[in-house]
Amino acid sequence: MFAAIVLAIGFTTNAHAEGIQQPSVVAPDTPFIEAVRDGDIDGLKAALVRGENLDARDKLGSPALFVALQFNQHDAFKFLLENGARIKSKDRAGDTLITLLAGTRLTDLSALILEAGGDPDRLGANREPAIIVATRAGQADMVRLLLDWDADYDATDLTGRTALAIAVQRRDETIADMLRAAGAY
Repeated sequence: MFAAIVLAIGFTTNAHAEGIQQPSVVAPDTPFIEAVRDGDIDGLKAALVRGENLDARDKLGSPALFVALQFNQHDAFKFLLENGARIKSKDRAGDTLITLLAGTRLTDLSALILEAGGDPDRLGANREPAIIVATRAGQADMVRLLLDWDADYDATDLTGRTALAIAVQRRDETIADMLRAAGAY
C-alpha cells in the first residue's frame, strides 16, 4: 500500500492571497472531491452523468462548492454552481458561501452566488452577515456589491455594532460613505 494514503500536514495557503484558506490537513478523498480539488472539469462532467451528488462533502465536512473555493478552483466552482449545487449550504464552521467570500476580493464569484439566489443577509460563522465581514475586512468592492443586492446595512455583529460603526472605527471613509449613501446612520 505504498503511498496509498497521502497526508499533507501544515499546508495552509490563501486562494491567491484573497482570504480563503485551504484546510491544514489534506487527505485523500472521494474521486468526486478530488476532481473538485484538482479543477478536473471532465471528471466533474463524468460525475454529473453518473448522478453523483454535487453537494457531497469532503472528509472534513465542507460541501463541494466550498472545496472548490478553498483550492482556488474557480472553474470547478462555476461548473458546480451552473449544474445545481446548493448555494444555501454552510460549511462545518457555519459559514455561508457569501460570508466566506465577503472578506475577499472575489466579488465576481459573490455576484454569481447572489444572482443564483444567495441571501446577502444570511448569517454565517459568528452569527454575522456578509456586510459585517466585508466591512471589517475593508473590502469596499464587496460592500458595494452587497449593498447593490439590498444587504441590510443596519445588521449588527455580536457586540451590536453596525457596518457603519465598524467602518468609522476602522477609519475607512470609503466604506462609511457608501453605507451613509445607502441610508445607514
